[in-house]
Amino acid sequence: MLKTNTLAALVFLVLVGALWGCSGNSVEVPVEPVQVEVADTELSYRNEPLMDASFAPQAAFDSEDPGEAKLLARSFENAPPQIPHNVEDLLPITIADNSCLDCHLPENAEDADATPTPASHLYDIRRDKQLTSLNPANFNCTQCHANPADVGDLVANTFEPYFRTSEAEEKSNLLDILNDGVE
Repeated sequence: MLKTNTLAALVFLVLVGALWGCSGNSVEVPVEPVQVEVADTELSYRNEPLMDASFAPQAAFDSEDPGEAKLLARSFENAPPQIPHNVEDLLPITIADNSCLDCHLPENAEDADATPTPASHLYDIRRDKQLTSLNPANFNCTQCHANPADVGDLVANTFEPYFRTSEAEEKSNLLDILNDGVE
């Protein structure tokens, strides 16, 4: 029969050996990634080839002309509002021509009876700096703002927007609340 000290030493050596084996000193066997081909018809809700425009659904943009359209409800607080009017003659937006600014810059908006661009568009958030003109990052309006199209839903949507104030339904306060909850 082994003495207690010898048994304790043997258990200790077994534990040290087990821990050493789990310490990352093992040989790693490279695993080849599994290559799975996915057809472009499997990448969208339409189940049609992505690169073939003939399958794109036709959308009707039946909007009023600028100055005649009514504001549309925001999708959620500080969501980019949808463009409620026809933009057919205003696109494309290029570096040389952004017709949206003719009416929507703050200095033009009142005379044009248009919604002025919000303060967040005249501010450089990355550098925490007020600008004297439109932030170039906000120059291409249709990156965020779009015309509503008369198309059906691809999937059911039960989202209900929440607005902290009634004013937030119609006006952006992004710069005021940008750091809410940040310490």
